[in-house]
Amino acid sequence: MEEHPRNVFIGHRCFKSLIASAIEVYNRETNGALIGKNVTRKIEGKRRKVISVREVYPFQTEKRTPSEVIHGNKEAFRRVMRSMHGMKFDIVGGFHSHPHPYGKVGLSDGDIVSIRDEIRDMKKIHRNLAMDKWLEVLISIRRRDYATPQEMGWSMFDTGKKVKVLLKTGKYMGYHVIISAHWVLFDQKKPRVKEANVFVPWILE
Repeated sequence: MEEHPRNVFIGHRCFKSLIASAIEVYNRETNGALIGKNVTRKIEGKRRKVISVREVYPFQTEKRTPSEVIHGNKEAFRRVMRSMHGMKFDIVGGFHSHPHPYGKVGLSDGDIVSIRDEIRDMKKIHRNLAMDKWLEVLISIRRRDYATPQEMGWSMFDTGKKVKVLLKTGKYMGYHVIISAHWVLFDQKKPRVKEANVFVPWILE
């Protein structure tokens, strides 16, 4: 199998959409599709091969719980997949959230099963689809309540492979968000997971 890019570049608009999607349904899981492309970008002074996430599409008809999200309307999911194919969108993977308490920042065994089922369903719609790797962006999110008044706003930190966001949405409320990205590889009998490096323009500028 050809080498896959390990780095994930998430643009301003998509980054905002991911966080807003997770906050909208808190404390349940959000999920959706990632549309992207293999590109080369200059990051931290070096030319790097990256997956550039161009669009994120949150699924609106899902059944959600604090620990699981599934397609609530299979026909709606099929319509979305067909429309993306018709518009020549390149689906590179998906995203979902883990609301607090999420234990660890990483994909669960259930997440891997869901991704495998997602690919299977996509292949039923597009029989010629060849997808032996899947990019999953994980939004680990925890609400925080403050005892003293806070100024609304947000800050971002690079923690290595992950990106951490502290968003204050009111005088006494905010959210801690960790964005991570994971390649799920289906090129062997047992799926393998490799964490990717996440790059966001605000950190790079």
